[in-house]
Amino acid sequence: MIALGAGLIGPRMRAIVMATREASEGLLPSQLSARIHEPVLFTVLLIQALMLLGIVFLMTTKPELVRSIIVMGVALVVGLAWGVLVSRSGRSRGLERAAHTDRTREPVA
Repeated sequence: MIALGAGLIGPRMRAIVMATREASEGLLPSQLSARIHEPVLFTVLLIQALMLLGIVFLMTTKPELVRSIIVMGVALVVGLAWGVLVSRSGRSRGLERAAHTDRTREPVA
């Protein structure tokens, strides 16, 4: 879990912090907003949360090795699937908004 966080979340969070320091007051720059709403961040956090929940489950039930591996595998797959589904729905909502705003704009002469 530490390697997953350090390898995938750490560099992205450092980039977000640096971009935040460089941004001026006022509206959030689109580049910074895109980094904040990056699907990988949310997916990795979901995977880590479900893996932690799996560890707590294993600590309380103390199953044998095969069942422990199955529980952690299920936690990993569910976290990954949930993260992908949420990121896809968020991306499609963003595309719908962009398409809607493009249609309502006045043509430029």
